[in-house]
Amino acid sequence: MSSPTPHRLNCLTLLVLLLVGGCSPLSLLNVTAGSNYRQTAEQAYGTEPRQKLDIFVPAKPTTNADVVVFIYGGRWQSGSKDDYRFVADGLAEKGLITVIPDYRLYPQVDWRDFVADTATAYHWVETHIASFGGNPRRIFIMGHSSGAHLAAMVALDAKLRQRTGVSRAPCGLIGLAGPYDFLPIEDADVQQVFKSARRLIETQPIFYVDEHAPPMLLLTGAADTTVKPGNTDRLAAAVQVRGGKAEVIRYPDVGHIEIMLALARPLSFLAPTLQDSVSFIQRTNCP
Repeated sequence: MSSPTPHRLNCLTLLVLLLVGGCSPLSLLNVTAGSNYRQTAEQAYGTEPRQKLDIFVPAKPTTNADVVVFIYGGRWQSGSKDDYRFVADGLAEKGLITVIPDYRLYPQVDWRDFVADTATAYHWVETHIASFGGNPRRIFIMGHSSGAHLAAMVALDAKLRQRTGVSRAPCGLIGLAGPYDFLPIEDADVQQVFKSARRLIETQPIFYVDEHAPPMLLLTGAADTTVKPGNTDRLAAAVQVRGGKAEVIRYPDVGHIEIMLALARPLSFLAPTLQDSVSFIQRTNCP
């Protein structure tokens, strides 16, 4: 068996030391984030306290830059945009404008509300991102875990976009370990999140797939036991059978959290998540 590289050892040592000191892994990664961006924080996209977003513009001046809206996970019940500056740092180094919104969570709101918040935040981006140097016709929506579910709902549900004022579908969807087709719901806490749905099928992104689905890059880890990779396979198959483009990459020995942590530049050795995402954006022509 090969020995870990010094870079991997250094990063893992730093993680261990900070975890022993009481720092969360995400706080640690934010500490390691560089100065690749200029941040505009706490921009309201609605009137509720959690309806705010942060915009990260690459430090080097950009014009008509590609845009990524990143939706974090947390079982639809927890999370904060403040924990994910490391995602913006990695993307900004590649010249991408990144927007990270908060959204309301269960049990404070119904599942329809956090889905609508995600679409409303996206609408704010397409309306205002040009003033930050972004190209409103090249907005990609990206999400991890339950955030990938929300991103997929925006990408696939045309009626949701219409209700929230979104003028066009995203240029592309990048899903990291997303639950797209997870009926029957097995976990008791997740059952509660969606218990008010009149028809549970309406909570599933795969239900909304049609011939207008935007291009997709669907990433999953073969070692993911939290959201089974079959979710990714089934969504991709549904898109492809309707003539759409859905590329699947399954990383060996990668779990549910590692696939997202790999977006941090110091942890890029975990998986080529960042490299594959940027490559997808660069080669994708918007519908």
